[in-house]
Amino acid sequence: MAGDAGGDAVLPPFLASQLQYLSLHSPLPLRVENCRKGYQGQGFVDRFSILVPCCLDHIKWNVVYNSQHPWWPPDVIFGIDDGHFQPLAANDDQGSSHSAWAILRDWNIKDPARLLRLILNLRALYLQHQRKRVEEVDDPQLRFEISTIGAMEVDLEMCLIAEPDDAKEVHFAIPLKDVDLSQLRSEAQIAASMYQLTISLQVKFPVQRGKPQSSVPQLKLITSTELKEVLDTDDMKLPVWAIHMCLMEYIPMLQETLRSQVQDACTSINLRRAFMESLSLYFGRPIEADTIFCRKITVVASNGVFTFLVHFSVPIQFPKQQPTLTLQSSQHFDSRGRPILSRPYSDYPWSPRWDQTQMSQRIFDFVTDECITFKKYCSEVLLHHT
Repeated sequence: MAGDAGGDAVLPPFLASQLQYLSLHSPLPLRVENCRKGYQGQGFVDRFSILVPCCLDHIKWNVVYNSQHPWWPPDVIFGIDDGHFQPLAANDDQGSSHSAWAILRDWNIKDPARLLRLILNLRALYLQHQRKRVEEVDDPQLRFEISTIGAMEVDLEMCLIAEPDDAKEVHFAIPLKDVDLSQLRSEAQIAASMYQLTISLQVKFPVQRGKPQSSVPQLKLITSTELKEVLDTDDMKLPVWAIHMCLMEYIPMLQETLRSQVQDACTSINLRRAFMESLSLYFGRPIEADTIFCRKITVVASNGVFTFLVHFSVPIQFPKQQPTLTLQSSQHFDSRGRPILSRPYSDYPWSPRWDQTQMSQRIFDFVTDECITFKKYCSEVLLHHT
């Protein structure tokens, strides 16, 4: 992270230790950015920005240390719209030893865990603050949603967002824990400690002047990065939100849709894995292969003395959608020393009804013919650069 500081500024050892601990041990995807120094002549970093997850989005806080007294606890500067958030005023020093007051009071520069504890505690207080703001919105529908789904979902997050045009939105973040993703983890052979497979529903109710603009909220599925490799939620058709519907009615419908999509994703993983294995019948053993999500594989091929690589990118919707192929010469390089690549191919003969062996054979036949054209293209590129 020291590289973000710019110039000759560097991270002091205590701050490097705290940021490293935060990166390795945070249960949430906190992201540190813009490490910087307070003034031009200062030789070390004393402040940075941190993106804190909130309602499936992020809020930005600035953390500032005292450069003259770096052993003092840092100041945390909240967003411009959070002037009413006063966590220390609401946090009793007689309470938990993990309270913000206690953390700041007992600050120890040599303890790398203190910064993470402080940020997590402030985030918890911020979510409490936002929930109180939402509960104060004068809207019967929102109050009903809070009294029903809010009473059942322990990890429910909510916040009141001010839009640039003075309109307001209430955001809910609802973890869909009843959608069992263990089968996906099993089919992809994913160790629990390697990847996080999570899926949540983000709900946005528009509100203005204390009254709802529309009873139909905006709905969006948010998944972890790893889950996107096996489950395509961006193009998923969500259940329709009917008039007078509430979240307690909608969520079971959505979860049933997701269970069906998870089953399809498990089937697709098995089909992709079988397809990758069938390629070895024609191309030999791969030199690179994604054995977890079964999305990418690279093989070596040749035509006479011309040797090249074939990169396969296998879509989540396989076999409904065919893999994309890219050829890469191992003998031709451009003026910058980069290997010459073909265009991506996705227009070769294909049918999702073929078995994996036939799919691989048709691709092998296509590559056998196309590599001649690709070799000519490589030679033309070299002539162009000479």
